[in-house]
Amino acid sequence: MIACHAGPISAVPTPASRTRARSSQGGLAGDQVAGLTGATYRNRDTGVLQALALRHLFLFIGADPNAEWARECVATDERGFVLTGTTALPLQTNRPGVFAIGDVRAGSTKRVAAAVGEGAAVVSQIHQHLAALAADP
Repeated sequence: MIACHAGPISAVPTPASRTRARSSQGGLAGDQVAGLTGATYRNRDTGVLQALALRHLFLFIGADPNAEWARECVATDERGFVLTGTTALPLQTNRPGVFAIGDVRAGSTKRVAAAVGEGAAVVSQIHQHLAALAADP
């Protein structure tokens, strides 16, 4: 999905936005001085490429886990998201020493800031796991 806004957000009380579902980004237009001035997008159903003048762009890439490769290594849910939290370490998978963070993890909020936080949190959990291995010869 592509959502776009025709002018500066601060200049309008209610932004005039348009949503282009089932579309893919074709290209962006603009320069260092003017910034973003437009975009092209392709309708995935019709294949039609259209140009749109805009100043702001929100691009939602999707919420598919893209982790088919992990299904043979760790437990996943029916949609393919990696399951975590079945051990004392909340970001560890069912396989000891294998951790998952961010959008690939089942139950994550699918937001960049949340993934960054999980990335910071997993470091401590990895240290805990390694300490437990060192303590148990």
